[in-house]
Amino acid sequence: MAEPLTDELREQAAEYVLGTLAGEDRRAFERLLADNPSLRTEIAAWEARLVGLTDATSPVRPPQRVWLAIEDAIAPSTDADPHQRRRGWTHSLALWRGLALAALLALVVITVPPLLTPPAPRVPEPVYNLVVRDDAARPLWMVACDWRTRTYEVTRVAAGAPVDGKSHELWLVPADGGTPMSLGLIDRDTFTAALPAAATWRNAKAFAVSLEPAGGSPTGAPTGPVLHVAAVPG
Repeated sequence: MAEPLTDELREQAAEYVLGTLAGEDRRAFERLLADNPSLRTEIAAWEARLVGLTDATSPVRPPQRVWLAIEDAIAPSTDADPHQRRRGWTHSLALWRGLALAALLALVVITVPPLLTPPAPRVPEPVYNLVVRDDAARPLWMVACDWRTRTYEVTRVAAGAPVDGKSHELWLVPADGGTPMSLGLIDRDTFTAALPAAATWRNAKAFAVSLEPAGGSPTGAPTGPVLHVAAVPG
């Protein structure tokens, strides 16, 4: 049976991908991988998450003194003139190795901790269907709202035409008490349109239908009586 992914296993998965899990701990972890598909999936997720480290690091051309120090370490100069010999702390290969290791460790300390924190789960934009009803609970219109595509569709069910010289107008009511946003006239049996650019699904409280002068509200806000309201789910 696959071992459940504990916080310790998730941390070891990250260390395994980074290469910091060593010795018997690494060998024990690899034995667990053979029988735990969830752990292999966690490994793949960390590999995908950490691959950005290679893209985030720009190549750096080493200074000439580094190459001189390497040359000295490989084939020390035999020149008897001490002024011509490349010596001193600035040409110490051990020194530059140490500085390179320190720089690498600093990069890991700065970059890795944010990557070790799993990203917050993304809440998907909702899709829902609302039924606008009258006081007798009879369905008048169906409103299908898709926040992924930021569109909505209105379909007439049993709603009648407004009285002469009037129009039915659809509104999106904000939860924060702001001014309702007009979604247009309901003058067809079915139509699809875009949601207002300022509308957000987190701040949507309800859809409402008001009775307005012919052609819609002249002010951009409801002026006639609000006839029907359909609350947004959730």
